Amino acid sequence: MTNELHPTINIISSETIRDNSGLALSSRNARLSESEKQKAAIIFKSLIAARSAKNLTDMKREMLAALASQPEITLDYAEIIDGETFENAVADTQNKRAIIAGWINGIRLIDNMPMQENQAESNLAAL
Repeated sequence: MTNELHPTINIISSETIRDNSGLALSSRNARLSESEKQKAAIIFKSLIAARSAKNLTDMKREMLAALASQPEITLDYAEIIDGETFENAVADTQNKRAIIAGWINGIRLIDNMPMQENQAESNLAAL
């Protein structure tokens, strides 16, 4: 979309900076208690679960199953999209990206991750 509306603008993606639990760093995290931060770490774990799946259907299923294990998080969305167009991904989408937004105790948390290992993003696999 950026290419269509603003062809001279280049978007440069970079790795998400995360704390030791995998939670994406954000100024909003200061409003989370330690317990809430631990619960919010399921967002990252669900992205890793999606990335480990073999196909689009399993990516979504694994991501939602992981998120369901933490009922304190109220989801806005959890989707697998085309990272170029932001439309829902289909089986042959080359640039799949998982995106998640949800709430914990009134604080909105967002995260995303490319679903291909060769794209920029650390997976903190030891978590």
